[in-house]
Amino acid sequence: MNGFVLCEKASQARDLEKALGNRYGPILPARGHILTLAEPQDIRDDWKDWSPGLLWPGRFYPKTPVRGTERLLEAIRKAARGANQAIIATDCDREGQLIGDEILEFIRFDGRVLRALFTAQDPKSLQAAFAKLDDNAKWRGRYMAGQAREQADQVTNLSLTRTATCVLRAHGSRDVIGIGRVKTPVLGIVCRREKEIENFRPEEYFEVHAHVTVARGSLVLACKRMPETDERTDAEDDGIEDGDEALASKDGIEGRICDRSEAQALAAAVTGHNGPLSVRFAKRRRAPPKLMDLSAMQAACSARFGWTGQKTLDVAQSLYASPFHVLTYPRGEARHLPETEIENVPALLGALLDVSGLDRHEPVIGKPQIRTGKSGTFCDAALEGFSHYAVIPNVNAPEPFAKVVSRMSEDQSRLFMLVARTWLAALAPDHEFRQTDVGMTFPWNGADWRFANSGRVSLVPGWKAILGGSSSEHPDFPPLTDGETGQVASADAVSRTTKPPARYTEGSLIKVMKEVWRLVDDPGHRARLKEATGIGTAATRGDILSGLLKQGQLTRSGKTLRPSEAGMRLWETLLATCPAVVDPGRTAVWEFLFDAVEAGRITAEDAVLKINATTQREIERIRTSDARLPSAKGSKPTPKMAAAARSVAKRKGIKLPKGVVSDFDACRAFLDEQMGARDDTDNEEPGARAPSEAQKSLAASLAERMGSEVPSDALGSASALSAWIDGAMKKAPPRPPSGKQLAFARSLAERHGADIPENVERDMKACSAFIDKLNKGRKRGS
Repeated sequence: MNGFVLCEKASQARDLEKALGNRYGPILPARGHILTLAEPQDIRDDWKDWSPGLLWPGRFYPKTPVRGTERLLEAIRKAARGANQAIIATDCDREGQLIGDEILEFIRFDGRVLRALFTAQDPKSLQAAFAKLDDNAKWRGRYMAGQAREQADQVTNLSLTRTATCVLRAHGSRDVIGIGRVKTPVLGIVCRREKEIENFRPEEYFEVHAHVTVARGSLVLACKRMPETDERTDAEDDGIEDGDEALASKDGIEGRICDRSEAQALAAAVTGHNGPLSVRFAKRRRAPPKLMDLSAMQAACSARFGWTGQKTLDVAQSLYASPFHVLTYPRGEARHLPETEIENVPALLGALLDVSGLDRHEPVIGKPQIRTGKSGTFCDAALEGFSHYAVIPNVNAPEPFAKVVSRMSEDQSRLFMLVARTWLAALAPDHEFRQTDVGMTFPWNGADWRFANSGRVSLVPGWKAILGGSSSEHPDFPPLTDGETGQVASADAVSRTTKPPARYTEGSLIKVMKEVWRLVDDPGHRARLKEATGIGTAATRGDILSGLLKQGQLTRSGKTLRPSEAGMRLWETLLATCPAVVDPGRTAVWEFLFDAVEAGRITAEDAVLKINATTQREIERIRTSDARLPSAKGSKPTPKMAAAARSVAKRKGIKLPKGVVSDFDACRAFLDEQMGARDDTDNEEPGARAPSEAQKSLAASLAERMGSEVPSDALGSASALSAWIDGAMKKAPPRPPSGKQLAFARSLAERHGADIPENVERDMKACSAFIDKLNKGRKRGS
């Protein structure tokens, strides 16, 4: 049968050619979407000039080649002319299906169409995928759902953008006021957090700390809440991982002791009290974190290395594609593995433990722990509806990891080791610890006041020996027995202050885009957004944030993101006129329609018409607004801000960067950088500034050498990280030589007939000394 293979990109084509040769015919790459929807002005002459209104031509927008891709499209068309079979080998998600089908439809191919589905691009995986080809008609519904999504986004986004620009733009401004189904709710998330911070007012509350004497020592018990209120202490129940402060609930005073005189009276009353202690001992265990998808990887790299989401994706893509092939597909949304991957555990484990820096974890893993089910690592049920599984090292990599790592750049090595340690941790034993909960009840003023404390002692480090974790200290209690008497020797009323919620970093905002169901109230919308893995896709979230920054709706403040003045005004205006536009739940409503299209319950046209009706109502509401938005770029700083910038520059002897005294956002960014962002310092102890990039880079390097992670609490301030670095430098093994340095040393050794000492291959300094020694010898003998 005369056929051809259609894939998504050039790297995919190269891998397919290596794995398959030409047995299925020529392999033709696209370049992602090489077809795009025509612009409104190409459809109707009266749409060339912008005006408010719905840009619906009464039918689906036709498609046209993306500029610069004509050669690729012509090669596909030429191959199709004499073919009676095509195999679509694009990515297996909705967008991949759309890319493949739309090309064949555009060139009017009328032969047989088959589908190849794969989640890794090594030869073995590709050969297995092509051994079980299926009729592409099986995925027709997915293609039509992709068409509905594409058409609805075009009509809604362009119609609202033109309407907002024409109606809301201030006189004299030339800005385009961009509105999008995904990006505008993301702007809303950041604006809502900014309002929470602006409206935050520190509130004082109190805890009463009782110093209790027992038979074999003493301990401190604290009364933190009013009687008959309950404090949640286990953040693990929320599914919020270490370092996700921006996702945590705000710090409130509900149930706390807010009256100073009451706290002081309680402290005085409890002093001298004798009473029985309730002591509970429990052995507990905590399973390792889930494997990574792209969003989790972007959040981790943002926190650890300061990378943008796009940089993380670029580095991951380089490890997935030729020549490395050391990671599985990096753009997926799932954090589980299929159960068929269990059989690959021994081979992958052995290959990773051959890598320098990972080999030290062999005693920790011992017998690999195979965790199945949705709470575990391997689960087919958890992967239903996903095209790809979690990002892990590729067991079918063409070369041993130990050999390939030496050829990686520093960034590639960092990311590979992070993914590898996450996979190893998933096979390690649970972290086991002994939890001790101590309490004392004090009857006072007609109520029972609860004084309590908890202590935790690690018994089996388990996976934490690989990934590390919070190094916060837990109280070390003296030996205690349940019911023994404790006497309160003294007590103090301790003042505390609530803190504002944290601003989002790029990494935490990408994560909240995926977990946006947390911000939605409607139970049905929450469930659908959770199923759809949030708003945007793993591959587009970084681009969405970049777009908001380029359009001036968001700005950077140090490592955090905040809205510009124009971005905040846009959100406020849309919230007042058509709140659904800034509501993440809008995507859930659309996804219900796309689900119906994929299932064949409605047509793609039906779905788009339903969405158009809503968009038309939103257009009419925007047209009634009398708001006028300032330019997103170039608004001037206040006189005080400009004066402060000049003063800082003069005091530090530095030159003012271009635009600081004429651009509001540039001025604010300069002041935040030189004086510290206000949200990072207003509620911290003196000196608790953020770690520098150099500190974080050094810490990450030390952690890699030790085969662990930098503790999340050490990243909280420069002083904490400095203390961790001091300790790590004493424990860390020598820094290994680079691949090029070691290759040069081996070349010199061969030339001189010298043996390479064992420490030369492990220690950069020893390697440098060895090279210097041989080079000096060569000079003397020349």
